[in-house]
Amino acid sequence: MDRDSRGRRRRPEQVRGLRPLFPLLPERWISQALRIAMSEHDWAQFEALVQIFAPQAPTHARACGITLSRLMQSTELDAPRPAPGPLDWMDWERRKTLQLLRPAV
Repeated sequence: MDRDSRGRRRRPEQVRGLRPLFPLLPERWISQALRIAMSEHDWAQFEALVQIFAPQAPTHARACGITLSRLMQSTELDAPRPAPGPLDWMDWERRKTLQLLRPAV
C-alpha cells in the first residue's frame, strides 16, 4: 500500500482525496479565505503588483499574500507610530499584585 506526502495510506485505485491540491505552506504561514471589494482601477493596480511577485510564489494565492505583506510593510514604515496610551486596568492590577508579593525590606 502506498502512502501520500503526509504519510496517509492510499489504495491503488484511489486517484483523489488524499493528494494535496496545492504545495505545502512554509512554516508559520496560514491560509485564509478573504473577500475584498475594490474599484476596477484598484483591482487592476493590485493585479499588476501581484504579477511582479508571481515569479517568487508557486501559486496565485501566495503571490497575492506576498503582495499584501509588502504593501503592509511599506505603510508601516511610512505611518507614524501612535503614542502609547494609558495603562490598562489589568496592568495596574498586575503591578499591585507584584508589589504585595515582594518581600518587605
